[in-house]
Amino acid sequence: MMEPKEWREAVLARLEAAGPVCQHAARYIREHNVPIGFARQSTGARWTWKGAIELSADHYSLATSPANALMLAAIVHEATHLEQGVALALSVEGELLGWKAEQEALAELGLRAKHAHWAPVTMMPARPSDDELRRTRAEMVRIAGWRYLIWLLPLRPNFWTRLVDRLQKFERRLAARSSAAAQKAETDESRG
Repeated sequence: MMEPKEWREAVLARLEAAGPVCQHAARYIREHNVPIGFARQSTGARWTWKGAIELSADHYSLATSPANALMLAAIVHEATHLEQGVALALSVEGELLGWKAEQEALAELGLRAKHAHWAPVTMMPARPSDDELRRTRAEMVRIAGWRYLIWLLPLRPNFWTRLVDRLQKFERRLAARSSAAAQKAETDESRG
């Protein structure tokens, strides 16, 4: 079994060797130093408030081949959400874009659509109407079930998702300041 850094590097190398959607996700993950880890969850993967990607520990581990196309496509899906930002990621439109990126990644990695019933969702136009987003949401619930909480999300970013986005950015600035202050104090202590 590989070490975490070695495994992450092999995953990113595999994405970089695929097509433009996979390459874009790998570039984003590298540029933003996105951690990729594992956690117990009801979905195959998720993005976190702190900017990480967590794969389902029930399906994936460091023993999973870095060339596993389903895992790589899930990473692309979650990297898409991280790049979108919270406001868009927490909407039906954002999730639709994530599903589309995942399907494009699967194609780049040599696999057909994960499930044929995803076609109505992934065939939606780039800028769907509200009615199309409602149909997309209904289709996603049909495919993934009620435990997939897409039915709670607004169709597009709204006041609440934008507020959450601002809170996340504020929290990250505070964390960065705190980290910088701690490093400065440590440096000052080592000098004195």
